[in-house]
Amino acid sequence: MVKWPAGLHPQRARAGTNALSWKPGWRGTGMQPITPVRIERYSRLLYGVPLTGGQAQATVPVSGTLSLQAGPQGLGTVWYPAQATLSTSTGALDTSTALVYLGPLTTPATLVGTVYTGNGTVALAIPTMSPGQTLIVTWTGAHSGDTAAFNIIGTMDALTTG
Repeated sequence: MVKWPAGLHPQRARAGTNALSWKPGWRGTGMQPITPVRIERYSRLLYGVPLTGGQAQATVPVSGTLSLQAGPQGLGTVWYPAQATLSTSTGALDTSTALVYLGPLTTPATLVGTVYTGNGTVALAIPTMSPGQTLIVTWTGAHSGDTAAFNIIGTMDALTTG
């Protein structure tokens, strides 16, 4: 038997429809389909908007080594990163080493920064990034169970429908 969470009730079947084709809906309103936007509508380029999507975080495994990555995604998106802020939940007492690489997808290719306390800021003097390029941060010697995170700060260009 299906159990519905509080506030989520099955939609009533209409006359002439299959009673078994009920769909969940919020307070009986039914689910609304998302209207797709055709790619041709993305014709205007926004310049210099604050960079979004440049964050990643995860829990450090027992090995003490963790790699996180972030990069631009989507047609026409170009990132101009200025700095990366790195952190672990241990904070200032962390003795891990964090290396920041620039590379294609998951392959570290060029070392662009090093933080010896696992927490800090790295100024990025790198070329523009387009989809397929990523910033990869690798912590070694981190405390197991810590949450490690990084945030990329800068600007980006992106396509819009407006």
